[in-house]
Amino acid sequence: MAVKEDTTSEPGRTPRDDPRYLRVRAALRRAVLELAADRPPEEITVAELTAAAGVSRTVFYSHASSPVRLLAEALFAEVLPDRLELAMANSQEAFGPLWREGYLALLGYVEARRGVYATAVAARSGLLGALVDYYTELATTAVDAVVARMAEPVSPSWRTMAVHQHAHGAIAIIEAWLNAAPGTTPDDIVDAYLALAPPWQLARPGPDGRIVLHRPQTGAGGA
Repeated sequence: MAVKEDTTSEPGRTPRDDPRYLRVRAALRRAVLELAADRPPEEITVAELTAAAGVSRTVFYSHASSPVRLLAEALFAEVLPDRLELAMANSQEAFGPLWREGYLALLGYVEARRGVYATAVAARSGLLGALVDYYTELATTAVDAVVARMAEPVSPSWRTMAVHQHAHGAIAIIEAWLNAAPGTTPDDIVDAYLALAPPWQLARPGPDGRIVLHRPQTGAGGA
């Protein structure tokens, strides 16, 4: 049954606030998640996606530029970023347990869509690039929460590297989970990652709430 495509909205409301727009968006996301469960998103055509969702090509392009981008947005919508970032921004506890909680939550989302993630990873789909972009955005928030607590300022280079370290770490965790040996648990994956994590990710604020990092003297501190 086709989804009604009327995109008019009430005065003062944007199309994205309109229930009809949201219903179409939900139908498109359901369709792309189902189609991507057993093949790379690059192999999904707009024609079959719109047929599965019951909308026109014009309506599809008002929601996404490609099936890959639509799939990425559908997956992002399922990942709640505030579980980690808000906890970090407001807690005085060690960051290690907070990262751990966030990474375990991430693997829960991945497991719920294992077919989609596994297919994309195995095919080295363009979806991976979209995931990196998304996690880079989340990582910026997380890293800035740490930087705000530091007793000494860090250089722009330090911040850039920390953001990319965190974002690519999330992708590494996803890939490790999808390729893990039978019997491996999410805790095993996250504990292994945290054993490799840089000191700033495991920092514990002092009594004054500030973080002091004991960095080696390399002569490049002003980078």
